[in-house]
Amino acid sequence: MKILCLHGKGANGQIFNSQTVFIRQKLEELSPGRSFTFDFIDGPLPLSPSPDRPLVSEPPHYAFYEGTGVSTIRTAHAWLRDVLELRGPYDGVLAFSQGCALVSSYILYQQWYEPEALPPFKFAIFICGEVPISALKDLGCPVSRDLEELDLRIQEQSSEKTTGQCHENHVDGGGETRWRSKGTDYAAYIRRAQFDSDDCFGLNLNRIPLELKIRIPTVHVFGEGDPMVAGSVRLAGLCDPYIRKVYNHGGGHEIPETEQANHDLAGMLMWCADRGRWPGQGVDRE
Repeated sequence: MKILCLHGKGANGQIFNSQTVFIRQKLEELSPGRSFTFDFIDGPLPLSPSPDRPLVSEPPHYAFYEGTGVSTIRTAHAWLRDVLELRGPYDGVLAFSQGCALVSSYILYQQWYEPEALPPFKFAIFICGEVPISALKDLGCPVSRDLEELDLRIQEQSSEKTTGQCHENHVDGGGETRWRSKGTDYAAYIRRAQFDSDDCFGLNLNRIPLELKIRIPTVHVFGEGDPMVAGSVRLAGLCDPYIRKVYNHGGGHEIPETEQANHDLAGMLMWCADRGRWPGQGVDRE
């Protein structure tokens, strides 16, 4: 089983490899006799180090796109399509942060503009990821101006500060203070948003057509201390709830490193891969 692995902004394939090594070791322990191949690749754009790990990782550092404009995201989609053609096919995808934004938006654009095409992956593991609000708007999803402004503030803040420095309030589309990076119980808001189709952190899921819901098995991993957690919950809300699992590791914008989290995530990856083998998830790539 071959899995494409896409790092976060300001990292590279080798960094993502080292960040997920213990999850993959647990996967081997839980699935003896099964073969998993993880393909770690670098993004196409050289970049300065990630704000979350400015002093930890060695260069080079890459991104899949710069900014949040639709044109730059679509350029990244063209790059990803080339990767799939040259290095694929893949059974699944494992992505972190901007890698999730790239993959999730790629899937939605393909579903919308190529409805007869097979999904590019049978399953997806999203860690601290989101769908770009600009992409949702471009696809015709109802996005309020308040949600656009909120997303822009969060993106600007995350690019300027480390996760631990994000202490400002964020305000949802209704004007209510929803969450803080420090001192607020994220968990209650997250639980409510997951099951609130009318207001999933400012996004009305009931007004989004089924063609813009991801229909492959997915796992969504995030931390309630992540200043971008609302985007992760929105991404989960845009995926089929009957073939979706959600895992809150309780930390920030990071890949969890505890032994329990590694064990849990390896088990969820196995679950997602098994569901991806069910009929209707595309051609057999093995």
